Amino acid sequence: MISISRRQFLGSAAAGAATFAMPGLALAQKWPAGPINLVLGFPAGGGLDAYVRLLSPFLSEKLGEQILVENRTGANGNIATENVIRAKPDGHTLLFSTASAMAAASYAFPDLSFNPIEDLNHITLATQSSYVLLGSKELKANTWPEFVELAKSEPGKLVHACAGVGSVNHLLGELLSIRAGIKLNTVQYKGGAPAMTDLLANQAQLTFISVGQAEPYVKSGQLKAILNCAPARAKQLPDVAASTEFGIADVDQMSFWVSASAPKNTPAEIVNRIQQAIVDCYKNKDLTDRMATAGLEPVGSTPAEFTAKLKADHDLYGRIIKAASLTF
Repeated sequence: MISISRRQFLGSAAAGAATFAMPGLALAQKWPAGPINLVLGFPAGGGLDAYVRLLSPFLSEKLGEQILVENRTGANGNIATENVIRAKPDGHTLLFSTASAMAAASYAFPDLSFNPIEDLNHITLATQSSYVLLGSKELKANTWPEFVELAKSEPGKLVHACAGVGSVNHLLGELLSIRAGIKLNTVQYKGGAPAMTDLLANQAQLTFISVGQAEPYVKSGQLKAILNCAPARAKQLPDVAASTEFGIADVDQMSFWVSASAPKNTPAEIVNRIQQAIVDCYKNKDLTDRMATAGLEPVGSTPAEFTAKLKADHDLYGRIIKAASLTF
């Protein structure tokens, strides 16, 4: 019989653990080793796509590799999410997504075969922007109090053009309705573009879009900004009151945001390097000025901070769905 001392055993165990950890460590040391694919779940022209295409050249310079942007649209971002979940966890396939697809998806699509919160390594909350309640040009209200009065006088008649069932756009309308004691006629559209088309034609009376997207419509007089769903007024639309000015609870927590995530087993070293690279990109004034023009605030939170935000938003959306008695 061969005997082994405790010291020999512990030494062997440590060596084994180090050998086991080496593949991930070696991968992190060689990363990036080729083009990095950024997968988006929504089409070109929206806030997510606009942000990623602003960031991409700066991120490419920081990482020293080509950045490819792929729009894999469908199912409110779920096709893109599943694609990245199943991708090789080597840091060369990343998901850039939104609150609708990350924090609300499990409610809107209860039969999903994956969990966006648990089945990805979350990198950062990259950027955010407040939502603005927009009204059609013909809407007989210009302020939030006037809007509430109008909605109460015509219960169920004002059409909320909603860009996706179970989206934050949808849930924000439900929350405001609960807080104001009003009833809207929520109509689901296949994306923000057709919703905006009907709003501009006064076939719908309201919708919610990010402040950067809202600004040109408001300043051109095509649409009215009724309320900024945020803790404070936006620099882009300083005349539009913030929801906190009326004491509307929780509404300011429902922002438009863009996150970055990676496949579940992506080494932590790579996750942290991507997060740091995004933060470093924000040191470039050219990028942050362009983001400001689009109404986007640079964030760059840590993986832990973003994961906590993601879970908090998920819980809030669940409470809204229950309070509004929504079924999907």
